[in-house]
This record gives sequence, structure tokens and C-alpha cells, in this order.
Amino acid sequence: MTVRKLTRYLLMLVSLASVHARMQAQTAVDGAIGGTVEDKTGAVISGANIVIHNNGTNAEQNITSDAAGFFRANHLQPGTYTVTISAPNFEAFRSEKVDVTVGSLTNVQSSLSPGSSSEMIEVTSAAPAINTTNNDFTSTIDLKALEDLPVNNYRWSAYALQAPGVVESGGFGLLSFRGQSTLLNNITIDGADDNQAFFSEERGRTNIGYSTPKSAIQEFQINTSNYSTEYGRASGGVVNAVTKSGSNQFHGEGYFLDRDSALAAFNDFTSENVQQTPGGPFTSVPIKPTDIRKQEGFAFSGPLIHDKLFFFFALDRFYHDFPIVTVPSAPSTFYAQPSAALPGNATCPGGANPISSVTTSANYDPNFFADSGACTLQTNLKLATYAAARTDYISGQAGLNSLLGQAARFADQTLFFPKIDWQINGKNHLSAEVNRLRFISPSGQQTNATASYGTQSIGNVYARDTWGVARLDTYITSAISNEVRYQYSRDFEFAGAETPTSYEQSTLLNTATGYSNPLGFPPNVSITGAFQFGTPTFYPRPAYPDERRWQVTDTVQWVHGNHTFKFGGDYIHTNDLSENLSSFYGGYTYTTPATYLTDFYLAQNPATVSQAAHYSGYQQGFGPLGFEFQTGDYAGFVQDEWKVSPRLSVTLGLRYEYEQVPNAQLPNPLVPQTESLPSDKNNIAPRVGFAYDVFGSGKTILRGGYGIFNARLINSTIYNAIAQTGAAGGQVQSPNLLPGNPGAPVFPQIISGSLASSVTPNVIYFDPHFQLPQVHQADLNVDQDLGWNTTLTLSWLGSYGRELPSFVDTNLPAPVNVTYTVVNNNSSGVLTNGAQISTRFYGYPVKSPVAGAPAPPAVADFGRPDVRYGAKTDIFSGVNSNYEAFVAQINHRMNHNVQFQASYTWSHALDYGENNTTFSSSNSLLDPLNLRAEYGNSVQNVPNRFIFTAVIDSPWKASGWKSYLVNGYELSPSFSAQNGEPYSATVNGSPTNLATSGSVTGYITGTSTGFTGSGGSTRIPGFQRDTFELPKTYVLDLRGSKRFTIRERYSLEFLAEAFNLPNHQNITATNTPAYAFGTATGANGQPYSTLTQYTGAAFGSVSNSNNNMIYTPRQIQLGVRLQF
Repeated sequence: MTVRKLTRYLLMLVSLASVHARMQAQTAVDGAIGGTVEDKTGAVISGANIVIHNNGTNAEQNITSDAAGFFRANHLQPGTYTVTISAPNFEAFRSEKVDVTVGSLTNVQSSLSPGSSSEMIEVTSAAPAINTTNNDFTSTIDLKALEDLPVNNYRWSAYALQAPGVVESGGFGLLSFRGQSTLLNNITIDGADDNQAFFSEERGRTNIGYSTPKSAIQEFQINTSNYSTEYGRASGGVVNAVTKSGSNQFHGEGYFLDRDSALAAFNDFTSENVQQTPGGPFTSVPIKPTDIRKQEGFAFSGPLIHDKLFFFFALDRFYHDFPIVTVPSAPSTFYAQPSAALPGNATCPGGANPISSVTTSANYDPNFFADSGACTLQTNLKLATYAAARTDYISGQAGLNSLLGQAARFADQTLFFPKIDWQINGKNHLSAEVNRLRFISPSGQQTNATASYGTQSIGNVYARDTWGVARLDTYITSAISNEVRYQYSRDFEFAGAETPTSYEQSTLLNTATGYSNPLGFPPNVSITGAFQFGTPTFYPRPAYPDERRWQVTDTVQWVHGNHTFKFGGDYIHTNDLSENLSSFYGGYTYTTPATYLTDFYLAQNPATVSQAAHYSGYQQGFGPLGFEFQTGDYAGFVQDEWKVSPRLSVTLGLRYEYEQVPNAQLPNPLVPQTESLPSDKNNIAPRVGFAYDVFGSGKTILRGGYGIFNARLINSTIYNAIAQTGAAGGQVQSPNLLPGNPGAPVFPQIISGSLASSVTPNVIYFDPHFQLPQVHQADLNVDQDLGWNTTLTLSWLGSYGRELPSFVDTNLPAPVNVTYTVVNNNSSGVLTNGAQISTRFYGYPVKSPVAGAPAPPAVADFGRPDVRYGAKTDIFSGVNSNYEAFVAQINHRMNHNVQFQASYTWSHALDYGENNTTFSSSNSLLDPLNLRAEYGNSVQNVPNRFIFTAVIDSPWKASGWKSYLVNGYELSPSFSAQNGEPYSATVNGSPTNLATSGSVTGYITGTSTGFTGSGGSTRIPGFQRDTFELPKTYVLDLRGSKRFTIRERYSLEFLAEAFNLPNHQNITATNTPAYAFGTATGANGQPYSTLTQYTGAAFGSVSNSNNNMIYTPRQIQLGVRLQF
């Protein structure tokens, strides 16, 4: 059965069942208690009176069992309750310490004995080991785990990585659920949206330490499939947190955590290269950068009016002192110095006996990269001798090295979170909360320990985030309840460039030849295998973004017989102001340090400054810094759970979503597609699930379901379609200009004045048939209660993405065929030596290098068919993805002082190039005419992942003075192991002057960058995408603590945490260039294009490890916590 037919049948089924269904009686912010009242014979008791009493606030609900003996209490705050059941002619039943968790039903099974209601039977009931009615695939992180399990990066949402089917992507804490993009998730706090619409990430994004204090979080639920129709705007996963509230007792905690690099291990790839003597070799010196983190704060709660009004307040500060170490991306080649003399009688390339990087060559040069660099300088600078070129190369190398080393960097943030709960009366409960964040981080744009940037080219970042939520719960009757929520938020983030170094000022701003940069900030310079310096191409960012949102939600629940109905609506209004013009200050790219040094020296001499044009590309942005626009997200939902029988629960639901995007601000009548933005109104999402108690004992549960889940269109993508229409007043990005192209500058100048108006603009528009991302999810699970508070779950998971976004350039010339011959320098090439690879190529004819050859025909704007524009990017929704997984889990709830969870996931994620791209690229495809060529492993593909976490409390108990010595010990390990992230083999350089029989001149240059000249991927088409894989990663974190109990109410805890305890070298970066573009002449005198093995850092060689927020060298954190 096709997905389309299955969807149609489910829609019909939901429509027919809309009068006959029911949903779990709990919402995104609370839980529920339910059960069936029976007597000792198993007969149901109708009309029994049930009192649900909150042990913390004394709030109560009174309900009555129905004709089937069934009862259910909704809208219960997570916490501990007492349930009392009474009926005429039966002894009363009381169950104390009934635990309620978010999004779950706690089942209370009561068996009443004949007798007087004045007599009482007391039992203790916790949430059942297996939920017998829910059909969703969820995990709950409770307060015990939040407080006692170690997590490296301080974010409460990072605990979601303990759930199967969840992996981290990119090292910054972004989560991928079931192989889907990290941008398709939804994070909520107390049911309110906690996302930034512009970048589709958690508010504050990943530069900040965290956006909400962990001390304010009660627990949270990780929903990866078949979740309630109340949840939406996500086709990946939903992480839903509930904050703490006050009660009739005063509670509080104070904490201080201290992490210092003095106790940490070295990173094998963190070093500085020092030149011991002027002109001498560089020596690598291992260093351990300063990394000091201090977190401190407190939380306090209690009653303002007993039984009526309660408060909670949390204050948190996080300070991180972590100087950055800037390094070249390929230090082995960057720091290589030219030989004093070329080997044997070899000469520079172009001479009689040119040096070679091929090991079998008679003129093989083991120091080819540096020696050929000196040869490049000798040729380009017209130097008399190789020795003179060598001197200039070493001097220029030292100048570049002056931009590297350690640079001061810190982050400082404060958070406060007040909350009020008001029990207005027995039927109305009001809560209100505010979260305020202030964050600053000079040089904090790059957060890794090392980065390939100049020391003053990192960037300063700031964030100001404030939001407030108010919620009113009303019990209209004992069977009908209503919840209304309102939220207002502002997420204001901005960043700016740092003061240039003296080298940058003299080289890029005010040169010796009298050039003065009109913008006052230097252009960016990026050198392959080295680093980038100047002003980052992503600046300026005075508002990035300034986002203001308000949200209103209303949800009604109605318990009716064996059905509970839930229906409601949700609306979010978003106002985004984003001010960021990419490459505003200009940007040069170079393929080697030698080509950069060529322009560096030429630009110092007035006689040669006009020749300083050996870069591989130049780009610059023009126009306004930014735009402001609004979006509206509408949603309506209905869902039911039908208790078909005591053993079978069926859930049916339907959700509708519509994202209202703004009108075009700068429509371009010459490109009709820019005159409107998409309006996708067919986002109907049916969901169905079941839970079946196989033997009726509550010990073996079969559950499963299927649903459609829609994600929203990211606001940054909308922004690009607003700002870059090719019309006057829009943002303009120049094409990738090559030396000699019309308007191309000479180094280090930028385009200004009349030249700026001649730049052909790029155009970005939405495809007329664009649809919002959609994912079909299905799963089948078997839960088995093993006893001893232990359960085993076996699961099959499936996610099938449809209509996922991508980008393609539609303004490319007709392709020609280019055939490359593989030239390996040694036996380590990943392609077979002499093999031929043919591919479509998009470019324009260029003059043959043969003397006297005819000039190419006139070509306007890189051979583009529409010469008025550069790239014309179509944002289309044509990418599919497939993910399937098998999961085995064992969960052991706290019992006999031990709590643990273990899971193993085998999965495979395949797609046609699903991306995690915000904004848009000009072209995402290797070949714009062949989407099928993108099929391969997803960038989120992690085939094997194992997780184990535990909390172990000391079992022994002593009294008196001995208790201070032997009681209160706790040990909490957290271990994960998985395959490394995938990557592709790429080509280095620009596709220029390639030999092809398809060109009238025999030579062709790419219209843009990328392997096919189309501006797309640099992936070599001899391999499927993401074929290669980083080494496996292993992380063992361990927490140990000792608690001292003082006067029963107070607990003082001293703790120590170790992250990556074995100091395993988890590889985080590798060198991906395997080959470089080239041209050679055959024995017949005919030219041909080559893929020559890259002579820089070897393909697949490790360039960094333990260098992000997830993977770090071993670190030790000490702390103290006082609780009462």
C-alpha cells in the first residue's frame, strides 16, 4: 500500500471515529491518575467517590466512577498525590505517594472489601512499570536523573541524548530525531513554544551556555513518534519540559560548580607552532588552553498563602573563561618550509625536469607542497632564483603565523526565573512565569577549543532573551476541563567584528601603495589548508535576529464513558528583524598559501599592485543590512483514546497546521516567481495508534502506530526569498568572481562605487509547488515487565520524509561532458589510478593556454542563459528521506538503591540530500539535473549507538556519628558509544581551465564553484554521498557524591564529576580533500582534465579531536549543593 493510499484511508477512519474516540487524559504540562474501581470478586463499582489530593499544595479533585467503574483525573501537576476511594457498603481505599509524571497516566488499581466506609485500607502506588494505554514512543527524564546524572554541556535538553533514536549533529548540541534534520524539532516549556523561528533552534541558540536554568526544570518528556496531536510544528521530535512549582512547604537548593583545565587532560591536536629562530623551522608545542567554568545559583519555593498561593524562584550564573587557540586546518603542510635546494637536478614546474609529487617519478620531491609553493612565488613574482623565492615564502609564512595562537575569550550569562501558582478555587488554577537571560561573549562566535581563524577574526556575540507564560486551568465539570495559555517572548541576538591586528590593518585596510578600505573593516581572506582572517563573511550582525513572538493556546478535555476527547487550537505570531548582509566587507579565497603570498607581495609594490589577482574566487554583498517581516502559525487538533476493552486502547487523532508567510516585499516583475511566497494549506495530519495488553496482566504490552507530522518553514529561508529577488532595494551577492572577470578587484581592494552597481544580482524564490516538510512515522513496540521494577522494550521505528526542502540553481548554461583521469601520487589514492570519471559540467569556454589558439566566443556573465542575473535559486520541496531502526531497551526504576537504563539502536538513514541549512544556498545538488545522484547515507546516519546510565545509592545505613562517614554515597555513570559521523571525499580548488571536447575552444571554466561548476557540492562523484565515516566515539562520564544530612531537613552534598573519564580521542574533524582539479597533455598532444591526488594533508587524516561541546578532553568538575 502506498503512503498516499494509507493517508487517505486514515483520514476516512479519523472522520468516522470523530464521534467515538478518546485521547490520553493529560496534556503537555501535566499528568493524570486513572483506574477502575472493583470489589474483591472483580466486579466493577459505579458511583464510587474518588478524591485526588496533591500532597504538596492540598489541592483536590473530586470525581465519580462511571458505569464501568472507570475514573480519570486530568490536569495534575507532576508530583506526589494521595488517592482516596469510597463507596457505600465498602471499606474505603487510600493509596498514598502516587507519583505523577508529565504526559503519563498513573494507573491506580483498587479492590474494595465489603464493610463500613469508615474503615480504611492503605496502600502505596507508583506509576506502573509499563503504561498499558499510551501508544507513543517516548522517554521521560525525571528529577532524579536531572539532578544526579552527569552532563557535559549544562543544557537540560542535552539529557535527550539518553533516548534511543536521538543523535547529536555537528558538535553544538543540536539533536536529530530518527534521522531527520536538526531543524525540524520542537522544544516546549510548560506547553509553550521555546524555539527561535528564524533558525529553528532552542531559544538563545548554541553559543549560550543554556537558556533556562536546570534547577527550574521538574522533568521532561522526549517524544519521538506517535505523539499527541497537541504537539505540532515538528517532523523530527518534541522535547517537552515542565517547570517546578511551589508547595505548602519551603524547599530550596544552592549550588556551586567549578571546572578548571588544571585538572583536565591534554588534547592531542591542540598545539602552537613556534619559530625558534628567525627563518628557522616551526616547532609544534603541545598546550592545554585555559578552560575555567563556574556555575552558581539557587532555587527557592514555598507558600505565600497556605493552600492558595505559591512561589518558585531560580537564579543562575554561568561564567566560562576559555581562550581560543587558532590553528591552521592542515598544520603539516602549512608549516612545511621549502627545501634549501630542489632534489637532484630537478627544476620548478615548467622547467626541463619539474619536481613531482608522484612517488615513482624520477623527480619525486617528498617536500613537494612547500617546494612547489616557493616555485609558485618564483614564477608569479618573476624572481631570479629559487633561493629568493624560498626566502619570501618563509617570511610570508611567518607573517601569517603571527595571526595564529591564543586569544582571550570568555562567556558570561545570568538567568532568573520567577513563577507564581494561584489556586483560585477548587475549579481554577492560574500560573505565571518569566525567564530572563543576558549573555555576552567577546571572541565567542567560535566555541570550539581550536579554530582555523585569525586571533582577531573570531567575533563578539551577545544574547538577550526574555519570555513569560501564563496558564489558566479550569474544571468546568468533573468531566470537562479547559486549559488556556498565553506567551510573549523576545529573543534578541547580535554580534560584531573585533579590532583588526596590525598585520590586517597594513595588509588589508591601509596598504603601502596608498589604498584605503572605504568600509573601515578588512575583507575576509580564506586559504585552503590554512585559515581565514580579516572580517568573517557572516558579519555584520546588528540583529541576528531580533525576534518577538506571542502565542495563545486553548485546549478542552472531556471524559465521557470509555472515551476522553481532547480538542483545541493554537496560534503563534512572530515578528523577525534580521540585519545580516553576507560578505558585506568582501571575501577572497585562495587554494594555497603560495597563491595568497603572491598577491600579498604584488600588492606591496605600486608597480605590480594591478597584477595582484591570483585568488580562486571573490564575493561581496551589497544592499540593505536587513529586513523585517511577520509570520503566523495556526493549528487545530482533535484526538481521542478509546478504551475498547480492558486490554485494548485505540488512539485516533487529527491535526491541521497552516503557516502564514508574509507577502513579497521586493517583487521582481522580471522574475514572476518572486512576486509571491508559498501558501501551503493542505497540512492535514492523521495519527492512529494502539496499545494492547496481550495477556491481560499488564506485563506484556504490544503497541504501535502511524502518523503524519509536518514541520514549519524556517524563517531564515523566508528571509532570503524576501531580501534577494534581484529587484532594486534588495540584497545582492556578487557571483564568485575570478581574476579577469568584469568587475573583479585586485587584492586587497573591494568593489565600491560605480562597480557595485554593475554586479549582477542573484535571485532566490520559492518553487510554485513548494510544500512544508512532511514525515510519515510508524513504529511497533513490545514491552515486557521482567519484574524487579525492570522492563524490556523491543521496537521497530520508521520515519519517511517527504517534501523536504533543498535548493537548485536554474540559471545555468547547458551542460557539457567533462571526463577526468585519476592521477594518484602514491598507492593511497581512494580512486583507482588511471580511472576515468565523466560528469556533466556547467561552464563557459575560455581561451586555450596554447599560444596562438583562437579566443573564445563572447560570453556574458559566466555563460548564464539569463545574463541579467547570477544564480537563480529555486527553493523546492522534492527531497525524500528514509530511516528505519531496531531498538532494544532495558529500564530499571529506582529500587534497592539502583536505577539504570540501557539501550542499543541499529539504524540506517538514507536520503536525497536532506540538509540542515538555514537561509539557503545557491545550489545544494552535485548535478542540478540529477537529484537521484544525491541518494546516499544521510549526514545524520549513525548506524550503531549504545547508551547506559545509572544512579547507584549506597545501600548501607548507619546512625549517630557513623552516619556522617558511611551514609549518603552515590555513583552515577553515563556511557555512550556510536559510529562516527559520515563525510564525503571532496575535490580541492576551483573548476577553471578544464580540458573538454565539449567546448568550442577545448577549455572550459565553471560558471560557479563545486565539482560540476554549478555552485553545488564539491563531492567527488566516484562515491556515494557520505560514504566515509569518522572513527567510533566513546564517552564515559562519571559522577560521585557524598551527602551529609543535617537535622533531617537539610542535605549538604559534595560532588565530583569526570567527563570523558578515559580521555578517549573522539575524532571531530578530518581532512576531506582527496583530489584537486588539473589539466594534462597526453602523448598525442591532446589536453585532458585530471583529478590529481591532493598534495596537502592526506585524505581522511585526522585534523582534530574532542573539540566541541559534546566531545572534550577529560575534564573534572567539583561542586557543592545544599538542599532543604
